[in-house]
Amino acid sequence: MSTLSEASRSDGMEADMLPDSGTELPRLDIDEVNKEAEEFSTKEDLVGYSIKTSRTSLTTSRATFSRTPSNMIAQPEDEDSEEDEHTHSSVLITELQIEDAETRDEVHQEDVEKQEVDSLYDQLMNEPVRKGEIKVILYDDKPEEFYETDLESEAEEEEDFVISYYKTVCEQLGQVPVAYFLHRIREPTIRMRYRGLGNEATKAIALALKESVTLERLDLSGNWIGPDGANSMARLLEENDYVTDVILSDNKMGSEGGEQIAKMLSINCGLRRLELSGNDFDDKCAQNFALAIENNKYLRELNLSHNRFTELGAEYLGQAIGSNENLDVLDLSWNHIREAGGIAIAKGLKENVRLKVCNLSWNGLGVKGSLALVDAMSSNQSITELDISGNRFTQEVATGFAKVLSTNDTMKILRMGNNLITSAGALALATGINNAQHCEMEELDLTDVPVEYEFLRTTEDVKSTRPNFRVKHGPIMRAGNTLQDISSPAIDVEKIKKEPVVLLKEHIIVNDFRLLDILKRYDENSTLSISAEDFIAALEELAVPYDKKRLESSVKAFAATSTGKIYFGSFVSAEHKKQMAEQEKVS
Repeated sequence: MSTLSEASRSDGMEADMLPDSGTELPRLDIDEVNKEAEEFSTKEDLVGYSIKTSRTSLTTSRATFSRTPSNMIAQPEDEDSEEDEHTHSSVLITELQIEDAETRDEVHQEDVEKQEVDSLYDQLMNEPVRKGEIKVILYDDKPEEFYETDLESEAEEEEDFVISYYKTVCEQLGQVPVAYFLHRIREPTIRMRYRGLGNEATKAIALALKESVTLERLDLSGNWIGPDGANSMARLLEENDYVTDVILSDNKMGSEGGEQIAKMLSINCGLRRLELSGNDFDDKCAQNFALAIENNKYLRELNLSHNRFTELGAEYLGQAIGSNENLDVLDLSWNHIREAGGIAIAKGLKENVRLKVCNLSWNGLGVKGSLALVDAMSSNQSITELDISGNRFTQEVATGFAKVLSTNDTMKILRMGNNLITSAGALALATGINNAQHCEMEELDLTDVPVEYEFLRTTEDVKSTRPNFRVKHGPIMRAGNTLQDISSPAIDVEKIKKEPVVLLKEHIIVNDFRLLDILKRYDENSTLSISAEDFIAALEELAVPYDKKRLESSVKAFAATSTGKIYFGSFVSAEHKKQMAEQEKVS
């Protein structure tokens, strides 16, 4: 009783009522405390009273008794009561409040951190800025709180809506949402190749992307979506014109799926590139695609390779190619077009004025179908790249293309590998490119076509005037593989490098630079051209062994030009030209 009286006489003084952590808390008798407080209030005019339990641990709650001013308590009317210095030092317990010690620590910590940030901010703002310095103010808060806008919140809400809509559709279709797709649903390019999606998962993806305005390129190759998945993709592309590039190769759409995609092409205005290879499309699909090619004014690239188009399908496609004025790239490789189909396609190419890249490789066009292409290329001035590899044609076709290249100034890439054109056909192509003044050829692909040494010399001549020219060929033979080459001597490349003069069909190779000095003496006008007789005389003056009869026939053949002379400037290498120029300066 005396302890409580002494505690109540000092305003704000606290008495620890709880022991340390780990010990059992004593029970507080509220009735007894109130009774004792009443007794003190009658004797000493108590104003208020408080008892606070001490903190035992971070998880221990604190019991706090709130103070009530004495003027809110009825004062007893006792004239004998004496007032002393402790009249306003007491309180009356009126309610018990419980607060968490951990919460108070967190609030205190936040206040301390805020004071530190404010202090740092004031320090940076008041610090003078020297010339050439940049003042950086760092905030301890989250950056998005300073830059948050209504547009960002709307985008987040819309994104959440698209994702939730996709999940809802998957739930209705009994599909598990594709996590890869969820993470990239807002990206401009979605590439999901060979993931085994199937038609139902494809349907959910198509429905989720129907209203997308960010998607530009979609690649779902190798997912076996079938006709139903093709129908879902067709519905997507009919309603969404923001998508410009779609790849649906190797999906086994079949005739039914191809029909749906072809109908979509007649409606869609956004697609610029569409790849549909390996989908088992037949001639009925070819007819539908032919109509789509004629009607669509926006598509630029179409890949229909690795399907089952035959001569009949090629007839439909050939007519569409002739009337189309918008398609730039067409790939019909690895179908079954054959000779009749090749003739139909060639007819369309002859009339076309827009197509730039055409791939007809591995279609079995044969000699007749390939010769039809030769005729088409003689008048076509738009094709820059033509691939007719693996089409079973012979040297006759290669010779025909060599004549075309001598007058064609638009063809840049020609691929004719894996055909029976022989080494003579390869040489004819290289010679035609070398002799054409306006030919713009950049690449000649003769993969697996055997060539001879003279072909290499001719291509070197081409590279001397066109440094960017590239050529691919098969094995190098010591002799040609035509009937005319049966009795001709074989050429040893290593031996050729040691001989002073080598006579080929189209070339005279000079390895001894002394001959060039002799030829220069016979060139009185410095035109690097001499007569056939002077060339033979210079070679005899060199006194090296050679086949005189063969030399005379070869030299006369070279001299059978409009000038009647042999130009030996091509014999001179860049290094030798440099030496000759230095000698002229010294002299």
